[in-house]
Amino acid sequence: MDRIYILLICLLVTLKAAPNTELTDGYYVNVSGADSIQVESSGDQLTLSLENGSRINFNMMNGKYRYKKLSSDDFLELKIESDNKFRLIDNNDSVGMYSLYRASSFFNKLIAILVSSALLFSVFQAYLKLNKIWKRRKIEEVANSISIVASLLGFAVLFPFLMNQLFITNDYPSAGKSLIGLFLAALFSLISIGYFVESNRGKGVFKLLMGALSAEKSESTDLLSAMMRPHGARKIIDILTKLAAIDDDIAQEEIDLIEEFADRWHIDIPKLKEGKPEEITNLVELKALVQSYLDEKPDLDVASNLVDLINMMAEADDEVTEEEAMAVGEFTGMINNYINAEEGGIMDVFEVVIVPQNQDQIQAVKELMPSIESVQERGGTIFKVGLFYSEDYANAVCAKYITLGLFTNSLKVISEENTQ
Repeated sequence: MDRIYILLICLLVTLKAAPNTELTDGYYVNVSGADSIQVESSGDQLTLSLENGSRINFNMMNGKYRYKKLSSDDFLELKIESDNKFRLIDNNDSVGMYSLYRASSFFNKLIAILVSSALLFSVFQAYLKLNKIWKRRKIEEVANSISIVASLLGFAVLFPFLMNQLFITNDYPSAGKSLIGLFLAALFSLISIGYFVESNRGKGVFKLLMGALSAEKSESTDLLSAMMRPHGARKIIDILTKLAAIDDDIAQEEIDLIEEFADRWHIDIPKLKEGKPEEITNLVELKALVQSYLDEKPDLDVASNLVDLINMMAEADDEVTEEEAMAVGEFTGMINNYINAEEGGIMDVFEVVIVPQNQDQIQAVKELMPSIESVQERGGTIFKVGLFYSEDYANAVCAKYITLGLFTNSLKVISEENTQ
């Protein structure tokens, strides 16, 4: 029993004599109040976050919190005076006494926990990014879709940050995220040069890298060009302007749409006024303008976008008239025929023919359309008025000549452009 009392007394004496080595987390200031430091504790480590963003980690060594200087073999020591006060010592000289002025709140601790868990989330995020592309790494189109320059820039950006986080700020969670980024940059670089593509087996990494850089150089301005004025932009604006007046009334919504694209492409246009247009749109002239635009061989993507623009223009005022519907059908048909022809596809068109019933009608057609020669087909003389790309438009043309007493019909044929 006496031994138990002696042990208890010794324990109490030891506890009383032992200094309190736990420093309260929070914000500390020096005696003058001019310097502020945030202190965070984690096991046998104390982390000091300075005002300039640097982080210094003091680790427990032989019962003391010490930090090894980068420039020498000396140590900077952190001596805990109490749970809310500490001193920094350099070569046995005190360089500052700091006192707690605000402890870390629950919100600060929550942020610290979230920052720590962010590294785990970064690993999971990197896995998800890589998982989708890794399964397709052997596909050449996938390799070509990844920018080798962007992947290489990842090294140039992340490596300095990694060095700073490891040796200057001692921000190890951020260093972990930078390492993950460098790992992804390395893998994406290999994929982008086609290293895993079967057809590239046997080729060296340097040769693949030079090939990828050369290909990227030729494609580097594609996005910039697409964002700028497309080929034939002036004619596109003219087409939209004439289309807006096709129903003999220009709506404000149509004006807004035209001006939006004119401003985007830096094209000066006359001031458009809502209501009755100053110039009546001639369908034949508008069709000739669309054909003139297609004769310039625009990119297929740009031509396809023009189809969307024409439809947007027709629907801008929430009212599509019969004239607009017919014109839209014809012009979108022309553009789709152009796209099909460029891609080697086949598309039906409608040919309008006049079949005179006697010599008087033959003479009348010659006087009406002197530029059209008669041909002998289908057991008689016929006049081919032209090819049209929508059935409604072709029927409207037929109706025009039928009202003149001429037998007219539209025939579905395969466009000659697609069979050449």
